[in-house]
Amino acid sequence: MRWVDLIPKRWRTASITDRVRVLRWLLPLAIASAVFVYQLGFTAAIHARMGSVAHTVVELLFYSVVGPVATWLILDQISQWLTAKEAAEQAVRVQERHLASIAAASADAILSLDPDATIRSWNRGATMLFGYRQSEMVGKPFRELLPPPARFSAAQPDGTEHVAAPLRYEGHADARDGRRIVVDVTETPLLDNQDKLVATSVVMRDITPRKAREALLEAERARIARDLHDGLAQNLYFVGLKLDFVRKLLVRDVDAAEQELSALTQTIQRTIRDVRRTIFALRPVDFKAGGLESAVRTYIRDFGEQANLEVVFETKGDLRRIPPALEPEFFHLVQEGLNNIAKHAEARHASICLEVRSGPVGYLAVEDDGIGLEGNGALPQRPGKLGLRQMQERVTQLRGSLALHGEPGKGTRLEVQIPL
Repeated sequence: MRWVDLIPKRWRTASITDRVRVLRWLLPLAIASAVFVYQLGFTAAIHARMGSVAHTVVELLFYSVVGPVATWLILDQISQWLTAKEAAEQAVRVQERHLASIAAASADAILSLDPDATIRSWNRGATMLFGYRQSEMVGKPFRELLPPPARFSAAQPDGTEHVAAPLRYEGHADARDGRRIVVDVTETPLLDNQDKLVATSVVMRDITPRKAREALLEAERARIARDLHDGLAQNLYFVGLKLDFVRKLLVRDVDAAEQELSALTQTIQRTIRDVRRTIFALRPVDFKAGGLESAVRTYIRDFGEQANLEVVFETKGDLRRIPPALEPEFFHLVQEGLNNIAKHAEARHASICLEVRSGPVGYLAVEDDGIGLEGNGALPQRPGKLGLRQMQERVTQLRGSLALHGEPGKGTRLEVQIPL
């Protein structure tokens, strides 16, 4: 057993302040007791046996040696305690600076909140994400940045106890330029030794592009489901009815049955083309290989072959200024525009112009030489044109504009403008 193990654990784990407080009361009592025993016991025996001279020598040795040595040992022990404390504090300060540098340089927004949910720190990532400077946000309520229905571990309105575990949720925050940002939020309560909330750490990550991709995927699924329902399912149902009609017609009129079979063959061929277009639309698009322009050129070449449609593609401006998050949006608009032409326009030729204008603004024009529209610049209300209304909803979400121009028999021109 080591001698350190003889020291009570409570004393070993006590703080320096508690140790000094105990020594402040214990040392005077110990010294007084030692002097009392020494004077009445040891020195009295020396004086009785060896006389006053020996008594004086022993007194000098005791008070000039034992006292200073005891004082030195006590101060040395306190010095070791203080040195260990300073080393621990220095290590904590180094770690705090390391964590602070990580938080300051992080691309994620990292905030700290007071117990009343007031912002007290704001890193560079938060400035990059929201556009607000630290001096503008420190001291403001967190709810002004992330409004309800977001949940807060730092401020429970009903007065209940604070949440001790980290809380993760998604919320919507408004940036300085008016953009609505979807953020993934992680709140971590920071508690003291008494489990009392002293602060809350908040980490927010921008998931707006991911949500946009999810919405794009969901819209594409809805479009494909709509195409299958409105096209393939109805055509197959029609084919079934026609086959039953032809079966009955064969008994009494073979020539009429042959005509019906010829028309039915054309219907099946159209259905096959529609199915091929749907399968073609499911092919993944790689924007990283050659960018948006290359992806569009590849798509319209293959689509033209599938739909027997001659498509001319033209670009203007620097398409590299289109943000990566908007490239799938422009591609989907081209895709939807060509699908509408193939389904409804009865066109032989189409042209697409993709341009980056000053602003910067992305401009897209899709034009055909088909049967045209009933009205100029208004979205048609027929069920068959549902895709156009969904295109307009998507463009509106991107703070853009969509317009249709066309006259009966003179084709249609679709124009889209989206701020970059």
